[in-house]
Amino acid sequence: MTHTLYKLFNNFGLLTEAEITHILSYFKPKNHKTGTILVNFGEINDKLYFIEKGILREFSEQEQEQNNTITHWLVPENSFEYLIDSFLEQKPSKIALEVIEDTKLWEIAKTDMDKLYETIPQVGFIGKLMVERYIKNYEEFIRMLRLTPEKRVEWYYTYHTDLSNRVPLKYVATYLHMTPSTLSRVRKKMTSRKYM
Repeated sequence: MTHTLYKLFNNFGLLTEAEITHILSYFKPKNHKTGTILVNFGEINDKLYFIEKGILREFSEQEQEQNNTITHWLVPENSFEYLIDSFLEQKPSKIALEVIEDTKLWEIAKTDMDKLYETIPQVGFIGKLMVERYIKNYEEFIRMLRLTPEKRVEWYYTYHTDLSNRVPLKYVATYLHMTPSTLSRVRKKMTSRKYM
């Protein structure tokens, strides 16, 4: 089987082929266009998403400025995504989830995830590994925010080489906690380097 998710689950070496096939039966393929809001403010995130193609972003609105958003997280291919507080506690989300590049997703409902946790214990262990990986990536992101603007931009183009020239710069700027003008100024200084 060449299913992207099959390869991912098989790589853990914890599941039989029959178990993987059973797990995959719960995932539904969905294609979404750029600009689609998967989870809006105040909605409950009741699905786990696996991105086979495309990019998602988590964002919130700035309180002081209308029509201006802050990008919290960028999610590329071969990643799982959900809004943690809303998904785990099934409460309205304060963060929104948007498609920023035409995307092919595999979606599974939280209720189905809960069934799999009960019937296939290894799924819970795999979930734990995924959460640990997310925490590690988030800690690295927090460390990055303490760097100078130039070092933050260097980090982005090194750590997110797969996103270069695919994410609008206005989103990159807020993701790196700087203004678009600061990002533009730093990028101009770096044009002679290999980061662009």
